[in-house]
Amino acid sequence: MENLDALVSQALEAVERAEDINALEQIRVNYLGKKGELTQVMKTLGNLPAEERPKVGALINDAKERVTVVLNARKAAFEEAELSARLAAECIDVTLPGRGQATGGL
Repeated sequence: MENLDALVSQALEAVERAEDINALEQIRVNYLGKKGELTQVMKTLGNLPAEERPKVGALINDAKERVTVVLNARKAAFEEAELSARLAAECIDVTLPGRGQATGGL
């Protein structure tokens, strides 16, 4: 299970180093995806004796949960920063003069 702890610490470090949402998605796929590293560890449960499976399964599920929580928190932070930047760029300065009325004629 020391391998599992090392795997989790690698995943958490990768999440902290991620620079954008796309990098986070790639990390999620690498660790939690169908062929991800934590998923591969989960697949080894079938090779364990029946009395060890619940304990090891719980450890793996806790590890996946920790990685998922950190990934989601980091993703939320990126989305919030992106929204703030977009709102700042789209803000309307109400102190600027308005549009002039076109004078019409018949």
